[in-house]
Amino acid sequence: MPKQNADADGYQRMMCPAETGKAQCLIKPHTLGRGIHLPLIDPEPSPTGPVKVCRQNAVTVSPEAGAKQWQALEYSGPEWQKIYFRLRNSVEGYNGYAKNPLAEGIEAAGSRRIRGIAAQTILLAFQLAHANRRKIKKWLETLALGGERPHRRTHHRRKIKEPGTWAPTGHLSSAA
Repeated sequence: MPKQNADADGYQRMMCPAETGKAQCLIKPHTLGRGIHLPLIDPEPSPTGPVKVCRQNAVTVSPEAGAKQWQALEYSGPEWQKIYFRLRNSVEGYNGYAKNPLAEGIEAAGSRRIRGIAAQTILLAFQLAHANRRKIKKWLETLALGGERPHRRTHHRRKIKEPGTWAPTGHLSSAA
């Protein structure tokens, strides 16, 4: 976690996330027991001992070393969550679209009757390409081209039965 802003040369002081209250760490027992909502950090054992940031509260990071770990948004902050969950919802929605058993059905490996992980991967790539093409084609059909009105997207909603038709005839008492 950043402790201070970077100086003129780009060096920045960084703090251990456990020290800032954003995580719990087994190396720092005073950080444990702050709540189950905080992630538990379990550093890999090393013959040389814990890394420098685990032995002290803060370290100075050079611009070259910090560039590898730099993120535009603070991890799990409100802005990060807004973007992350929007992207995740898009990915999960597409996975459901591609797993549709009436179309590509990528979930059923039995539909790709060939041996070997390489062959399975190539066929899966073709199935995903087809799902992409199908999705793009469906989107293009909704566009207004040449001054036409845009086409409405179809809604795949089930027809709802009237409340009185749920039970078989003769089982509902008539209102007297």
